[in-house]
Amino acid sequence: MRSVKGVAAGVAILGVLMAGCGAENGAEDGGAGQAKESGPLLPTDGPYLQGELGGCFLPETDAGVEPMQVAGKDLELPAIRFSPPEDRAPSAVLVMLHQTDGDRCGWGDFAILAALQGVAGLSFDQCGYGGADCTIEDPDDPVPQVEAALAEVEKQWPGAPVVLVGASMGGSQTVRAVAAGVDVDGWVDLSGPSNWAGVDLASVADSISTPGLVAIAEDTDGAEEADAAQALAQATSSEFVPAEAGHGWELVVEEGRLSPLGQQIVAYATS
Repeated sequence: MRSVKGVAAGVAILGVLMAGCGAENGAEDGGAGQAKESGPLLPTDGPYLQGELGGCFLPETDAGVEPMQVAGKDLELPAIRFSPPEDRAPSAVLVMLHQTDGDRCGWGDFAILAALQGVAGLSFDQCGYGGADCTIEDPDDPVPQVEAALAEVEKQWPGAPVVLVGASMGGSQTVRAVAAGVDVDGWVDLSGPSNWAGVDLASVADSISTPGLVAIAEDTDGAEEADAAQALAQATSSEFVPAEAGHGWELVVEEGRLSPLGQQIVAYATS
């Protein structure tokens, strides 16, 4: 895995934000909320992928989308592999942890759009959700699940930089996993609750040495959670992104394209 992300990530992120700022409204604010959506557009009227993806309702594009299994000790986790067009080598890989009102399918639009820009992805059903079969001692412990996913990533794309991305519950589990020392090059927490499965994220922040991205919408999640997210970002030397509205994976895709935050994640992963 690569070394800790730092100044280079900040420069790349700033470039993404400034590129789309204020052209229409004459605004000079360089915040994420002002950045303009860009990149590929998902088809809205089909065709859609069929077959082994089961209940996933995903558009057919040039990106590779394949079902697979993440297997580990006492774990069998249905997963989806998202690869760049023509199965070319990715510039980075996103391992994605879902929220409580979804499963591996919920990351589909974001993962496909990222893959079309050369960033591969792996999403999987976490223990207790979807088709996951888990007999581990603590099904709320993200570490065995993430480590099993990382082992599959190394088989699929050996040596590629890896960023762990989580939405809502998955955001909190991302923070826990990184604090526990899983071997990733970066991390992103989208609307992760400040306390999950009895773990206060503030209590594990000191164990995190890799700066990440922490994003939340105060209008959606409330001032208390927004304050906690900002404090987590500060404690981990991470980028804090105040979103306008939305929760979890709602923050990363807008009207069929990557949102400014979605693009920011791609820039962070590839920096």
